[in-house]
Amino acid sequence: MEDNKECIEVTWRIENYNFSESSIQSPSFIINSVESTSCFLEIVPKSVLRNDHIAFLAQRKVGDSFGIHFIVSFFTDDSSTPVYKGDFGIISNLLISSACYVPHSEIYAKEKGTFLPPKTLTIHCRIFGTRDYFSGLSQCFARTRIEVMRTAFFGFAEDFSHLIPNEKKHLMIKSFSTEEQLFNLNLSLGGNLCCKEKVRFEIVPLKKDYIKYCACKLFLLDCDGKKIECGRNEITFCEREPQKWEFPLYFTKDYLMRKNSQFLPDDTLTLKCEFAFSTGIGYEGIEDSDFGNLAFVNKIQTKFPSALEELTCLYKEGVLCDIILQTETEAFKAHKIILSARSSVFKTMFTTDMREKTTDCVIIEDLDADTVRRMVLYLYSDTLEDLDWKKAQSLYFAADKYNIENLKRLCSSFLKSSLQSFNCCDFLILADRHNDEDLKKSVQEYIANSREEIFHSDQWTNLEKSNPELSVETFRAVYLGN
Repeated sequence: MEDNKECIEVTWRIENYNFSESSIQSPSFIINSVESTSCFLEIVPKSVLRNDHIAFLAQRKVGDSFGIHFIVSFFTDDSSTPVYKGDFGIISNLLISSACYVPHSEIYAKEKGTFLPPKTLTIHCRIFGTRDYFSGLSQCFARTRIEVMRTAFFGFAEDFSHLIPNEKKHLMIKSFSTEEQLFNLNLSLGGNLCCKEKVRFEIVPLKKDYIKYCACKLFLLDCDGKKIECGRNEITFCEREPQKWEFPLYFTKDYLMRKNSQFLPDDTLTLKCEFAFSTGIGYEGIEDSDFGNLAFVNKIQTKFPSALEELTCLYKEGVLCDIILQTETEAFKAHKIILSARSSVFKTMFTTDMREKTTDCVIIEDLDADTVRRMVLYLYSDTLEDLDWKKAQSLYFAADKYNIENLKRLCSSFLKSSLQSFNCCDFLILADRHNDEDLKKSVQEYIANSREEIFHSDQWTNLEKSNPELSVETFRAVYLGN
């Protein structure tokens, strides 16, 4: 039957498949306009009938009583060779649906004893009729994209040493995002004898109907701002599930207390929380076909790519670029019109008789490649990824140099939320050099609240030697209020 050229070939691509735990349906398509027969495909990542299996279903919505046969192949990510092939059929009008079950071991990669679903799953389905159902070979391409959001923020557990079993401590959240808070976070200690000192992390979603599936990674931040992974988990939110999500961290309270100088400055535990979660189907539709007069029943596209997404795509693909930003180690292609719209400095470069206008190249000697990459990505997309306080310092310098006010403001906010005794002097110098009185005032207020520790630190001693005027100014601000 595979050699029979009278069939319909449907290719269904599911993007961000690894963020789906519930069933996904393809757009519907009419396979016989005369008989008004329409079908759709459905995949259930975790079958309830067979453990560790995918359930793949073909369903006939409306139509005749004749049988239909399916041959299906599965491809993961960008592979060109199928990882699984199978066949099944809908044999009569007594049956409107038929399914095949695929073991996770056939399709998912195995890592540390766990099967991990692919980011992209492509299903190629050949549909045959039991009579002269199709005239020749026809093809179509359908695409479904699961919408995935990412966010990161810091959680602070003050007075950590006072945490006792079966008592919850609410984490104070400081986020770099301007969006509303999606979670409440709590810490507690395990209550049984074997793990009474195990630190447990509790997540309470504030928008349970908005978040469908969520993956979380947690990091301890030590006194130098270094990230150490301390936990990860994932959950699917549904009405049957409890309203909270709890799992243990890798470290015990006893371990953290013994390492208090490293992990508990001022008796405060600092966690960085990275969340990636799906909010449902972001896009679905049939994008290409050669079915002639056959009509397709497309579901409504729930979200179109935004202008920022399209611009970011142009930048990442290097389409129609007309300027190069050259650092010491790497070159970045970009568009003059975008850079000019976001930065008055770039606008002046490209519209006046400056070297950059004629050479189509901007030489950047005082910024590293990573900082320039982050700056350009922000200019196109208004997003910042995986920021820490050291990267934020460099990005703040870049934003000030090129007069990107909103980026400078965001970096300043991030630095304020990242203030610690070991970095406050660095932030103070940065604010002073860039005449940022708002940031300087915030740093001086932080120093005032921790003055005993900071004024006796090596960082403060170094500041007094390298910048005595600034240290005196700050000392007066702390003790005299001026």
